[in-house]
Amino acid sequence: MKTVITLILCAGFFSCSVDRELQADIVDVQLIKIDTIQRYPNMKQKLLTWRSNTNVAYVTYQPMSSGFTIGSKMKMMVTK
Repeated sequence: MKTVITLILCAGFFSCSVDRELQADIVDVQLIKIDTIQRYPNMKQKLLTWRSNTNVAYVTYQPMSSGFTIGSKMKMMVTK
């Protein structure tokens, strides 16, 4: 019983003390295309296509009330 409790305490202390790093990069992207899609049966959304400096395209979904214009620039987090 003591060994089980000791193992649980060691695992708990180890999980709290491990350093965690963010595994993402922040890149600059520019909006190149806006489409309107019907993503759910009763809800329309905007499909935004973004392009980074390395010519990689990313897509995001936004509500119809969001106000983006073509050529808008922003920063986006992408996984490494």
